[in-house]
Amino acid sequence: MRNFFTLSILLVLLFPMALFSQQNHGKINKQTVTKTQIVDTRVDNMGYWREMARLGLVPVAPDIPVEKSVFTGSDIKATSVFSENSPDVPLTTQNSTQSENSVFADPNDKNHVLNSNNSTQNPVGSLYGANDFFSFDGGATWGGEIQGAGGANSGDPTTAIGNTGRMYVNYIHNNYGQGISYSDDNGNTWTAKLVAPNPGSMADKNHMWIDNSIASPYEGNLYVAWTNFGGSGDSEIGICKSTNDGLTWTTPMTISTAVNAGSHNQGVNIQTGPGGQVYALWAIYDSWPSDECAL
Repeated sequence: MRNFFTLSILLVLLFPMALFSQQNHGKINKQTVTKTQIVDTRVDNMGYWREMARLGLVPVAPDIPVEKSVFTGSDIKATSVFSENSPDVPLTTQNSTQSENSVFADPNDKNHVLNSNNSTQNPVGSLYGANDFFSFDGGATWGGEIQGAGGANSGDPTTAIGNTGRMYVNYIHNNYGQGISYSDDNGNTWTAKLVAPNPGSMADKNHMWIDNSIASPYEGNLYVAWTNFGGSGDSEIGICKSTNDGLTWTTPMTISTAVNAGSHNQGVNIQTGPGGQVYALWAIYDSWPSDECAL
């Protein structure tokens, strides 16, 4: 009877704990990681590290004030460098941080330039994501916004402009898959589309390219590649394409399994040849973080 009584007390005490665990299990799974998981230092994304800091898994860098800069000119003074004065033109006067920028020039108009950056509040607060700035006079003046192109996203910008003048900004989606926004009205409005779903943890370190060769049978094709973290293609390079100006995308496929990286593949860049050939280059990590063999 004493043993039964003791067991009954244990069940009464443990049942609420188990119920609490069940009730909160779904909530925890909605986060990028749980506190019992190890931080994946291979991931290179602001949204991911903000989430790690929020969960208390990594320290938050303190706000360190720096002395105000002094403008000394924009001439490049170095041996064997021939240059002319190039004025520094700010993309925005709004107080914000702009980093990891990507720039693309219109293949049919050298004065039309698209720029996107990882954009945040300053000091770093809200993450706006990959934003959009554009110039139609060779960089003398700029339009655009510090907010994410087509809405908030998780950053890592890469840009493109097609032969039609359509502007594209590719980024990590807020669901940690891949997303893209495009504009047909000189950046006044942007339409957001999902490129690829979250592979399991994150589709990271992405790059985009557009085939603008008029001799190519695939002119206008868009290609987006990234590193899969999580899922069946973990640590491999994923890629997909759009043949209708970014409206819809093919099912992602992996292209790096043959190299058999010891740790992971990362840092992919894409280019196309004059006949539509698609080239992808990335770094191969046989161990992490001690080794990188770029092949």
